[in-house]
Amino acid sequence: MRNVRAALVWLPTLYFLFLATALRTSAQATSTSEERAQWVETTHKLESAPLDDSVNKQGDAALKRLSDVHDIHVPLCPALLSEFSGMKYVYAHAITRQYMLASGAFQIENPDKAADAKATALAGVESVLKTYQAILQQKPDAKAKALDDLLKKQSQGKLKDSRQRTRQRIRPRQLRCPLQFLANGPFHDAGLVKVS
Repeated sequence: MRNVRAALVWLPTLYFLFLATALRTSAQATSTSEERAQWVETTHKLESAPLDDSVNKQGDAALKRLSDVHDIHVPLCPALLSEFSGMKYVYAHAITRQYMLASGAFQIENPDKAADAKATALAGVESVLKTYQAILQQKPDAKAKALDDLLKKQSQGKLKDSRQRTRQRIRPRQLRCPLQFLANGPFHDAGLVKVS
């Protein structure tokens, strides 16, 4: 009987603590407008100063928080994400992080296009190319053939347009990524993308 009374006293207390913790966790899982603005600002700073230590720390913190929140859902292309992170390139982390942050920034800046995975992925790749160019300005020898090839496609205006031609050549089941058009481009040429 004594245990029952103790349970009746502790049960509401435990329930209250659980509820308070759940509410705090829920509140932390939602981003604020200030955080979203900071993520966008950091993403654009990284496009021009990817080797700056303080901006890099901001970028890492922004990516961690962006991955923790539940109110922003960024559709990342698994193939591109894998290719960027798997590159044998000294700045592969910066390039991969930029792809993820830029995709999130695109979603924040263009809420009307949030469901457009192709536009999101393309914006991410274009931001990666800006970042890569900024790296090359500071470290001219820090080249990556796959990124150089993407820059060439971009300068020729083929980055976006080649998506349609590739879609026609690839069977529908192979279109696992909104930017699968890159499979016949520089990543394929560099041996980074395998299309079966």
